[in-house]
Amino acid sequence: MSKADFEQFEIGTVFNPCVVEGQPHRVADQIRLDYPSRLEAMALDPGQIADNNNLVYRAGQIDITVPLFKEVTVTANGSGEAKLTETTPRQTLVRHAAALMVQALDIKDGLTINVKDEVNLRHCGLGSSSSLIAGVASAINEMYGKPVKPLHLVRYLAQNHGEEIDGDDKHLIPVQCIGGSAVCGNFPGGMIVLAGEATPIAQMEVSNEYSVVIGVPRDFDHPDSQQLMQAEIDNMEGFRQTSNQYGKEIAYRLVHEVMPGMTEGNLKPAGDLVFDYRWNMGSIKNCSFVFPRMLDIAEDLRSFHAEGTCDMLALSSVGPGFFAVTKDPEAARERFEANNMATYTTTVHNGTYVLKTEAEQS
Repeated sequence: MSKADFEQFEIGTVFNPCVVEGQPHRVADQIRLDYPSRLEAMALDPGQIADNNNLVYRAGQIDITVPLFKEVTVTANGSGEAKLTETTPRQTLVRHAAALMVQALDIKDGLTINVKDEVNLRHCGLGSSSSLIAGVASAINEMYGKPVKPLHLVRYLAQNHGEEIDGDDKHLIPVQCIGGSAVCGNFPGGMIVLAGEATPIAQMEVSNEYSVVIGVPRDFDHPDSQQLMQAEIDNMEGFRQTSNQYGKEIAYRLVHEVMPGMTEGNLKPAGDLVFDYRWNMGSIKNCSFVFPRMLDIAEDLRSFHAEGTCDMLALSSVGPGFFAVTKDPEAARERFEANNMATYTTTVHNGTYVLKTEAEQS
């Protein structure tokens, strides 16, 4: 174990160990699962992403789970090595996930990993990197009898997270991971509140009346993770200021408005807090280093929230992707497209990752 900073590290590096409660034993020769994606509506304490505590971040967040699935197949190959199929995307991240699990479970068999990802929206704030790592790790954990319990798996992945560096297939750059992607695949709930060290404290099933519309600016050029990380470090003071100024209000409204609403299946209190956090507490301004035009997009979308046609409107993570949880998806598509954004319409996923049966795998 070594102390992490914001410098690159070799794939497979373990900064924080895994808690393994059961005895790993292979229960299947092949596992295939569909792993969902998360949309991060807001951080509960954004100042907590400012300091690197050996890759442990306690910012908390509110997440929406959506069925934009990554199909992960893991097969025992008997070679003693981890191998990836040629078509598997973002292989550095997949090899990192495999290396983490091989070390945690002391795997000797050898694995072949194949990933299919139909909607690969890289560095758009949609958790594509962390959900890919979590999907591969979850499949390997399934293959060996799930000896790592969900919360321990979530923390292991979040606290050893990194993202790829363009032109370097041996190293990752540490990027703050609060744990939403791993939680949204391993715990049920269309909306999940995380606190502390990626701890789910409230979960809500979202009505199937809702659609989710995602908008990604067409002129966003997907910069390298290393560039984004440095830009975020340069703009960290804004995250601290939002925490200092609004932290108590966020906590009060979470406990006395959002969580009571969740017990009744009411999305609106969460949507109101998310909007105020993003638009009125400085969050979108803090995140605009990713893509300055998001400030203009946000200003245009302000009136869209006021019209009341969506119950939740948010930037996802640091953007530049926005999303709307709405019963009128056409209105959301029109507003996003008017701001030169490509749109993707989906639903809310109230479950965990979906394990395929042998019949479905064949």
